[in-house]
Amino acid sequence: MKKTTIIAVVLCLMGAAHAQVDIKKSTDTTEVESFDEVLVSSQRFQQKRKETPRQIEVVSAKRLSELQPATLGDALINTGQVFVQKSQMGGSSPVLRGFEASRVLLVVDGVRMNNATYRAGHLQDIITIDPFMLDRMEVNFGSGSTLYGSDALGGVLYFKTKDATLGKFAVKPTATLRYLSASKSVIANMGVKVQTEKVGFILSATRSQFGDMRSGGKNYSDWDTFGFLPRYVTQINGRDTVLMNTDPQLQKGTGYNQTDLFAKVFAKTGKVEHTLNLQRSMADLIPRYDRMSQFNNGIPVFGRWDYAPQNRQYLAYTAKSGSVDHHARLTLAQQTTEVARITRNFGSVTERTQKDDVSMKTINLDRHDKFSEAFTLNSGIEMVWNDVTSVGTNKNILTMAESPTKARYSDSGATTRMHSVFAQGIYRIASTGTVIQGGVRISNYHLEAMFSQANPWKLPYSAISFGSTTPSYDLGLTQQLKKGLLLKASVNQAYRNPNVDDMTKVFDSKPGAKLLVPSPDLEAEQSRTIDLGVLWRKDRAFAFEAGVFSSAVKNLLLDQPGTLNGEDSLMYDGRLTPVYQLRNVALGQITGVYFNAKVRLMESLWFTGSVTETKGIYRLDEAAAEQPLDHIPPLYGQASLRWNGAGWFTEWQCVFNGVKKAEEYSSSGEDNQNQQPIGLADINGDGKADGFNPAWQCWNLRGGYQHKSGLSAMVAVENVLDLHYRYFASGMSAAGRSVNLSLSYAF
Repeated sequence: MKKTTIIAVVLCLMGAAHAQVDIKKSTDTTEVESFDEVLVSSQRFQQKRKETPRQIEVVSAKRLSELQPATLGDALINTGQVFVQKSQMGGSSPVLRGFEASRVLLVVDGVRMNNATYRAGHLQDIITIDPFMLDRMEVNFGSGSTLYGSDALGGVLYFKTKDATLGKFAVKPTATLRYLSASKSVIANMGVKVQTEKVGFILSATRSQFGDMRSGGKNYSDWDTFGFLPRYVTQINGRDTVLMNTDPQLQKGTGYNQTDLFAKVFAKTGKVEHTLNLQRSMADLIPRYDRMSQFNNGIPVFGRWDYAPQNRQYLAYTAKSGSVDHHARLTLAQQTTEVARITRNFGSVTERTQKDDVSMKTINLDRHDKFSEAFTLNSGIEMVWNDVTSVGTNKNILTMAESPTKARYSDSGATTRMHSVFAQGIYRIASTGTVIQGGVRISNYHLEAMFSQANPWKLPYSAISFGSTTPSYDLGLTQQLKKGLLLKASVNQAYRNPNVDDMTKVFDSKPGAKLLVPSPDLEAEQSRTIDLGVLWRKDRAFAFEAGVFSSAVKNLLLDQPGTLNGEDSLMYDGRLTPVYQLRNVALGQITGVYFNAKVRLMESLWFTGSVTETKGIYRLDEAAAEQPLDHIPPLYGQASLRWNGAGWFTEWQCVFNGVKKAEEYSSSGEDNQNQQPIGLADINGDGKADGFNPAWQCWNLRGGYQHKSGLSAMVAVENVLDLHYRYFASGMSAAGRSVNLSLSYAF
């Protein structure tokens, strides 16, 4: 889709909105919400939208239900404001303003999810958060280290779970059954909310059985066979075998199963509110489709590549006391993740399991003080401890004999600790409609990783350590120019401390071409982001938001050619592979522009649209030539028309991406250029790879009806035209035409 077409459509709709400002009010929940009513919790304490200088997207539980997502990654894609990369069906790696994975912070109910093994490539941890347990999801764009510490270079994804309540005795069970035809997936959820005058609790259980994903039949590129899988690997009588795929649109080996559990208990003693929060996500086996679809000279590279298992557990206790204007909140949390990577070269009888267990303990003490109508102070203390255990085991799949082998991380354990204090003040000048917001955080961080003397890599050291004390700050301004029209500006400094994954990982990110080995000498990455935006809203009529942003990053970590024990290549899994190490070698610059609109065209007819474009480059030093930065998506967004009725809605949506040209790909390999049309082939004879990701548009039609009895039904036809496309940097193609059905009943 051409940019000029998008801009023209948006401008026309702005004119339509201006003509509709006096239309009749309605009570439908999809209305443009009031400046005064919308509160955002991703600011650590709830804050009115008109006071925050940040760009924030809120996705409610109601909207999540309408989208019928398989995972939260799919829900983010359909907002049109967040780009998501997928290496496999059990994957979803959000990108915020050109930052991805360990440079985007995930937060659940005020507690950080990012642990010491979050990598800089692509992550899938967001799929361990069950959409059915959420009250809302908030996307806080731009650096957020002042409130949340390390890792929030690109922003914060905040997940607020449903609350248990007190009151007159009531029992409210719920049940949902969902079917997605493109993958023949079945998702079932059952829950119950019990309320008494002394205690309330919520229970929820979700079972998801995802089948193999079918891609679209009509290819967007000029290469009709791109993305189709003509052959796949399976085992027959204990031997790896390549079979012809009789249905090339079917991406064999993408399906998996997952179980999610959620419980929350709430009680009140005196003036103290107590909340116990338990979450557990369990996936026994998630196939790594992008690796299993790799062939070298017609021979498959792998006979097996699975995450088995991928489990997450979250247990938190929160105590809150005080008044509305002066209150404190203490949260104690224990999180554990268990991830094992099982890999085996094609034809080999040796199967390697690298299992990583991470235990993360956090203490958050937050305080909110509203000293006057003009001044509010939010402050707090945060302490985070990570304990990482990594082991490697080889197993002969014929004899079942096991022996120790290479771990993914330091084989004698690793720990990190982070202690932080922060304060943020909000000053309001009512007479001028001005809100000034500023804050600072000081964080002390330490990492210690140990290697055994008999470690299989023969490292020239027995330990790696890192320590730093890092400040961060933010300063923001919102200025009401007239009723409903706001100008927003902010400057933020954020940081990301190197973690266990950065400093101790041994991993062949590109088999035979790149082997990452430990990096003992690293520093924290730091960014400074400037935001400038405007928000124009008239309740129940329209809302327009536009802005520009620019992030300058120093000490940027990039993998560079290196040596180990004087050797620039090592034998790894039977392949002589060049050695690489992460180093703070670059200066990065990311800039972008975004536009969001929501317009009432008629009394019950709404238009929503969003467009985001991001550019990113880096230099190895001030005098070096510019090079493309990785993780920078092409232009993306969505446009939709929605008609609301009494208890029902229909929606027609177009989700789109622009082209990602060959010269815009990073040379690091993180953008998976070899998995895009043409890939790394040089068809122009100019000595450069010509692969690119073509522009695409995906059309979706959805609707739903909720009866007063509590029964509701949702239906959607996604990718109506059955187009074959692939998200930029992804290792699998998106779903083809899919009929999605959901039936829910609230007893």
